[in-house]
Amino acid sequence: MTNMRESSQKSSEEPQTRIPKRRRGHDRVAVLLEAAAKIFVQKGYDAATMTEIAAEARSSIGSLYQFFPTKPLLAEALHIDRLERLKAVLQDIAEKSGGLSAADSGEAIFDRLGAFIEQFPEFPVLAARRDVPKDRKLRSRAELKELISAILRRAEPPITDDVVLMSAIVLELLRIAVVAANEPEAAGDRRLVRELRLMLRKRLEEAAAKA
Repeated sequence: MTNMRESSQKSSEEPQTRIPKRRRGHDRVAVLLEAAAKIFVQKGYDAATMTEIAAEARSSIGSLYQFFPTKPLLAEALHIDRLERLKAVLQDIAEKSGGLSAADSGEAIFDRLGAFIEQFPEFPVLAARRDVPKDRKLRSRAELKELISAILRRAEPPITDDVVLMSAIVLELLRIAVVAANEPEAAGDRRLVRELRLMLRKRLEEAAAKA
């Protein structure tokens, strides 16, 4: 009876991403993730298939499922990788932005975001998924807001009293810019991003004036 219960529990467990233990496995996962990135950009997340991703990676479908049993798990692993890279970008800005005004720091954030999306065009596709885990989404937003806050605290003059509000505003404007990058009609219209940048500059100048 106990064995039957254990078997039932195992069968009802959610599928999990397999973390490779050897270098060869890590290299294989990297190839699969880059293949997924390419297919997500070409086909869109919903239309992309695991078969197409395996073919792009020149891998068997069994090998793909061995590491990523479902497409959402594959997309989430890729999304987390790109978010880590984006956090590294914000950390780099924080380290180099000392002495800049808050408005110029905001410009730097937008500049680097644009370069980031050019390098990783799959990021807007991943961010627009409907199956992003809610808890991970909240955690990622908190981490990004804290990095933006660190940049604003290093501005001259630093933003301190309104830093939580301003970091939330910056993150929301960045989110709109990322969403726009995934919209075919808006992607080629630079006016939207230009307006977002102007809005951010004005708001940061106002916040800095109160410092």
